[in-house]
Amino acid sequence: MKRFFILFALSLSVTAFSQEFSGKATYQTKMIVKDFEEKSKANKDGLILGAELMEQLGDAMKKASERTFFLEFTKNESLYTSEEKLEQPVGGSNISITHSPVKLYKNLKENYSFSENEELGKIHLIKDTLHTSGWELLTESKQIGNYTAYKATKTVKPKNYFPDDEKEDEASENFLSMMDQKEPKDIIYTAWYTPEIPIPNGPEKFGGLPGLILELHTDNMVYLCSEIVLNPKKPISIKAPKGKVISQEEHDKNIRKMYENIRRNQQRQGKGNQQFIIIGG
Repeated sequence: MKRFFILFALSLSVTAFSQEFSGKATYQTKMIVKDFEEKSKANKDGLILGAELMEQLGDAMKKASERTFFLEFTKNESLYTSEEKLEQPVGGSNISITHSPVKLYKNLKENYSFSENEELGKIHLIKDTLHTSGWELLTESKQIGNYTAYKATKTVKPKNYFPDDEKEDEASENFLSMMDQKEPKDIIYTAWYTPEIPIPNGPEKFGGLPGLILELHTDNMVYLCSEIVLNPKKPISIKAPKGKVISQEEHDKNIRKMYENIRRNQQRQGKGNQQFIIIGG
């Protein structure tokens, strides 16, 4: 009965919207640091980072994760961007954290996305499919702002940038164990969506639900919609970005090479005093 009500509410919402509509949703984010803290304790005697530096890194990453994102959307397209602001220095430590700006175009009708990425001074468009399938719709609901939201979950295998056959030595294994678990667990995503805004969209590449995602829990982040403006006086127009397109698979290979270069540089130069952490997205 509750599932029928969800579908009925969606039908009413679709009828209430005009054929063409647009809007802007604002999301606030914060990091879930529990898993990072557990890794910190496990690696306190490791070769890479000491306990004190791991604690400083966790505090800095938690603070840096508090960001603002904007989702401008029409019926079939959207543009997801990060708020531009000056980076604040992390006091009391020698850790520098910088954010990669986010600009993500999504085409809901054709189920693909373009995300801008700078590599070696050149802007590339990474093409990928949207994370729209595999959701299980549940009957649980709650109020988020002025909207009734319903719960949905999905389980996926984590992405492994470092296949086991590419681990070259003990130092590499220590580096990889810090960056990722040797036996990564499945990731459970939890979304709260509202049929009152019947577009299958949300933060990052997530969507595919019968309504806009207002709250999203990933493996290490929480996204919460803090404001929604529907059909603003100035119509929203979404245009696909232009540039050199590379596949997500090609980008993943480049990431793997980058980490391997970092590892080799650390081995040649030893442990430096300054640590640079890049957080994208």
